[in-house]
Amino acid sequence: MKKTIAGVIRSVIFIGLLLLSLWLINKYLEPKYTLQNSDWPTTSTIHQFYEMEKESVDVLFLGSSVMVNSMSPQEIYNTCGIRSYNLGSEQQSIFLSYYWFKEALRFQSPKAVVVDLRFLFEVHPQEPINTRETLTRKAIDPMQWSEVKREAVKDICSIDPAQSQISYYLTNVRYHGRWTDFNMADFNEEEYVHSELKGYSPLAEYGGKTYNTFDFHGEIQEKREMHPVMLEYMNRMVDTCKERGIKLILISLPGSPMGEATHNACVAYAEEKGLDYYNMCTTELYNEIGATLPRENTVSHSNLWGSIKLSDYMGKLLSEKYGVPSVKDEQYESTKGYYEQIKADCELPHVTDINTYLDMLIREKDRYTIFVVSTKDAAAGLTEEVQAKLSALGLKTRLKRYASYAALVDPRQGVLEASDPKKAVNLSGTFRDQSVYYSMTGSGYYAGSTSSVVVAGTEYSKSVTGLTFVIYENSRMRVLDAVSFNTATNCKAYR
Repeated sequence: MKKTIAGVIRSVIFIGLLLLSLWLINKYLEPKYTLQNSDWPTTSTIHQFYEMEKESVDVLFLGSSVMVNSMSPQEIYNTCGIRSYNLGSEQQSIFLSYYWFKEALRFQSPKAVVVDLRFLFEVHPQEPINTRETLTRKAIDPMQWSEVKREAVKDICSIDPAQSQISYYLTNVRYHGRWTDFNMADFNEEEYVHSELKGYSPLAEYGGKTYNTFDFHGEIQEKREMHPVMLEYMNRMVDTCKERGIKLILISLPGSPMGEATHNACVAYAEEKGLDYYNMCTTELYNEIGATLPRENTVSHSNLWGSIKLSDYMGKLLSEKYGVPSVKDEQYESTKGYYEQIKADCELPHVTDINTYLDMLIREKDRYTIFVVSTKDAAAGLTEEVQAKLSALGLKTRLKRYASYAALVDPRQGVLEASDPKKAVNLSGTFRDQSVYYSMTGSGYYAGSTSSVVVAGTEYSKSVTGLTFVIYENSRMRVLDAVSFNTATNCKAYR
């Protein structure tokens, strides 16, 4: 009898250890889509959604990456007091939008849902779910296990026989090859990029100078065929919204592929279902946004300033036409400061005046790791004002004519400097708790014409005469800007 009990105990322990091992393997092998330089931080978006208080989100945005970059819940809250969340993701087809809508209903009771129709039509003809398999995984893997996810996985593998259900339950089956790609972030969640923007992802690049809007002339009566699978899941979303009294709003964002056949199909579908449809590609609605190119880009992937225009437009619409109320919520109040920091980060790469640039660095130096190197005679044209601001940044060495110079300004390590009147100077080491390697070479007039700033294996210096600044934002784990100012002559900026 004792032997039997002992055998059962050993078996239970073995099975427990086996299950724990499988859980750990799956956890660590699953890709973390919030790592460095992710413009669409899906994992962070989903994790933050699950952290939101229940019944605290009144509007959901669903769609592909163009939606992720277009609708800023923080901007909408700041201007209209509306609590929204952007659950878009890269190449999010209507199928994926439906299941994230259904998952969101487990925790929230939105008054309105805004869906981008780009993926209602065929975008990836080789993909049964209209989304590449890797991006289907990116949207589904971080979803919590529930009946919703089990249903989604079942439908995915039914529609696309090339995919297997077991690979979703045991992700090590799909990601076993990631052993060679492991880094600190796979084992330490503190190394993830944690976004506080409720699904929105900002872009800093300016857009094109012009955008050819769409004008409907009624010359073509035909309607573009919708993807049959996407149409099925769009209909399911419509039915669920009607059952729950949720206002469903359909949109096409500026830059979406648009012609009369596509427009006809969207308008006809909206009329059939009794829904409102906004084609932001049309001249009339695009002009109502009030965006000015190239700075306020709303076309395709909106930049920060374009998203502000789109978000303010949508916020006003949700408030005035659909009656979504203004509610004060600490979850949005507490992230106002973070949003302002993001706006500063996006502005930085567009500043061309060295004094303005240094003022911004001084204000934000507690968040940045700053690399500075000289090339040739960097001090020849330095004004006393610039010298004073370099000192305010924390640099202790006054730059001298012809000298080589390199410096690191880091919130944790303080200031490291090297200077020599004739020889090149070098600094190297790590920052962010020894997780990122850097090396720098400053070269003065007598030390050659090449400077260097290497951060995480990438060279950022252009060896332009003057001072080069490379700015790394520590919480988002990315280089925000690399600029050289010709401080020998006119302080012109080179990027």
